[in-house]
Amino acid sequence: MQHSSLISFLNAEKTPAELWREIEAEVNECVAAASKLGGVGHVIITDGPDTIIDRRHVEVLVGGLADGILPVQAVAYIADALIMSDHFDFGDESVSEVLIFLSDESAPISREEMQVLRSRLSTGG
Repeated sequence: MQHSSLISFLNAEKTPAELWREIEAEVNECVAAASKLGGVGHVIITDGPDTIIDRRHVEVLVGGLADGILPVQAVAYIADALIMSDHFDFGDESVSEVLIFLSDESAPISREEMQVLRSRLSTGG
């Protein structure tokens, strides 16, 4: 995934569908590698300028999932990239907590959980 593409998406300059078309193959490869017995998938993101990820950015990510445009695997892949990259910092604790929750793709996110995530982002708690 290109750092610049991710930032364009988080800034709502690129649609969720555009980002998904760009990263679909690498997300699928990561999921396939991780699903093999003892396998490990690798999240790939290019270097870029240091960027603060705030609640508005994460709301864009949650919105792509809530609207059914980004599958849970893609959202987990993006959340992992944001967490693992040295080029992203988080605006506050609620941002990091929501990203950690989103990085777990082991179960679908329910409508209630989606509402809780959005509430955390809007209130910061």
